[in-house]
This record gives sequence, C-alpha cells and structure tokens, in this order.
Amino acid sequence: MDAARGELVRAQRSDGGWAQIPGLDSDAYATGLALYALHVGGRLPPSEPAYRRGVAFLLKDQIADGSWYVRTRALPFQPFFESGFPHGLDQWISAAASSWASMALLLAREPAGRR
Repeated sequence: MDAARGELVRAQRSDGGWAQIPGLDSDAYATGLALYALHVGGRLPPSEPAYRRGVAFLLKDQIADGSWYVRTRALPFQPFFESGFPHGLDQWISAAASSWASMALLLAREPAGRR
C-alpha cells in the first residue's frame, strides 16, 4: 500500500490535480478519485500537502452551480439521453466527476466540534 500511495502521489500534476490518462489535462474525475483512494486506501490524511493541493484544484475547478465539468471521452455511437444534470453531452462523466470531487472534499472536512 505504501508503494501504491507513493506512486499515486507522484502522479499528481503541478496544478494539484490528476489526469485520467497521460496526455489529458487534470480533471475533477481523476482528482476526486485519486484523493478518495489516497485517503481511504492509502490512509493519507487530508492535512498532507498532496491532499491539500488536490482540494485546492477541485475548489478552483468547481463551477458556480456546484458541479464540475469534464469532457466525455465516450465514442459518439453511444445513445444519449438527457438526465437533467448540467453539461449536455458531457453530463454523465461530469456527474461522476462531481460525485468523486464531492466525496474527496467531504473527507477533507474537519469533524464537527473541531472548527
């Protein structure tokens, strides 16, 4: 677990985020997932610099409506239907990204009574 945690921390980008695959920009999907994995599986506390940089990336990348936008990589032959989540054709990956980002931010929150 220590080796995997170290590898994931080293994959963090200079902007504080992570990318889904090499060659793509950092996004909320990969960043939220990485932070969740680091905290839950890698036991990295939210007070660690790598986690704090990831949180800063997510907060900077969040849209005014509270969601995160991530461009789809799905092939266009897949049928699309409107779910009501923002971002049109990119709503499914953006909804998942918003979920991962929200979970990562919740893990970074101080417990009640410590504020």
